[in-house]
Amino acid sequence: MADTDALCFGNLQFDILCRPVTALPGPGELRPIEAIDFALSGNAGNVAMALARLGLRVALAGYSGADAVGEQFRATLTGAGVDLGRLPRHPTAGTGTSVIALAPDGERSVWFVNGANALFDLDAVPDGWLDGARVVSVGSVFVLPQFTGAAVGRLLARARARGGLTVLNPCWDAAGQGLPFLRPALAEADFFLLNHDEGRQLTGETDPARIIAALEGPTRGAVVLTLGADGCCLRGPGGGIAHIPAAPVAARDCTGAGDSFVAGFIAGLVGGRPVADCALLGNRVAAFAVTGPGAYPRIPPLAEVDRPGAVVAWHG
Repeated sequence: MADTDALCFGNLQFDILCRPVTALPGPGELRPIEAIDFALSGNAGNVAMALARLGLRVALAGYSGADAVGEQFRATLTGAGVDLGRLPRHPTAGTGTSVIALAPDGERSVWFVNGANALFDLDAVPDGWLDGARVVSVGSVFVLPQFTGAAVGRLLARARARGGLTVLNPCWDAAGQGLPFLRPALAEADFFLLNHDEGRQLTGETDPARIIAALEGPTRGAVVLTLGADGCCLRGPGGGIAHIPAAPVAARDCTGAGDSFVAGFIAGLVGGRPVADCALLGNRVAAFAVTGPGAYPRIPPLAEVDRPGAVVAWHG
């Protein structure tokens, strides 16, 4: 297959976004809200669409559903420039779907079904899919049953053997499988990106520096911890923890903010930037993403993201 800047593995979801939601209606009760929006989403879908909007060559690997939503997703992804050569149609399973309740401050609560995503086997991925991929990104760990730590580790090892950089981004560990489950994947991850809640759950620590320290042992490469409106942090060149602030924007929808950060970080890797600059770019891309519904529609080309003051000017 043709060379690509980034190859994304993870789920592809149909999001139903309800806002604002402050409480659920009681049994039999009708309650109006401001808006219900629909979006292509999922960890891999969000990252791939964000990278395409930034102007990178990106491919998405997984299954699309055997339904009208799956076909619409294929048209949307193709229109954005995402390569679907590694996204076959599953013959029977439907598209994964999420219902997301958005609070007035942009925070979210999510109900979901995996659909076709649950049937995608990482060990069945042909080696040829990994050839020519500069960065291989895996998300949806702890959500998709086939994305075990061992299976992800084997995939990342194959990607690294073919010269790709590897990026791992987990989800909330609802079953409490923890670090033992994740260790084989961490051992093959050049970059482990996760949010503070995920880090707290995995390590039992609350202080960002202690979370990073606890995760660096089992991780092959760098650990980057995102902190929402406070930006992110990582180990700096001098050995201390470097804090990289977020751009000041008013968040309307935090859905996919972490995926947008991952996309910006990957764009930095593809551009050969230092890790701290990759994290700064991730913060800037996420800042564009959170100012409206969905994860990627407001993300501009990379040159615009890089322009000094771009986030404030774009949304001012």
